[in-house]
Amino acid sequence: MNIESQPHIERAPAAHKTIELRVRYLGARRPFEDPKASPRETLAELKPRVLDFFKLKEGAVDGGTKVYEFAMGGVVLADLSATLGSLAEKDHELKLDLLERFEQG
Repeated sequence: MNIESQPHIERAPAAHKTIELRVRYLGARRPFEDPKASPRETLAELKPRVLDFFKLKEGAVDGGTKVYEFAMGGVVLADLSATLGSLAEKDHELKLDLLERFEQG
């Protein structure tokens, strides 16, 4: 009896169909949570939902501009075209912070 074996093939882990998303904003009592966020959703698409949840608005305020940015692990995420899936990498959950910045002038 001759048994052939296939070489072990490493496969990339299956991408998660949804991501457990949590966005923390220091000015709020509770975080924004979406237990079934799409990994294809971009930060640009997410931002209006998060700002609405926290009842925040960007724009002109007292001689300057109020801007909100996402951060992860203490690093500001400047690329709003990044998807939640790319940020979560192989994990099924993603934790972000929402930061407030005031620009003078």
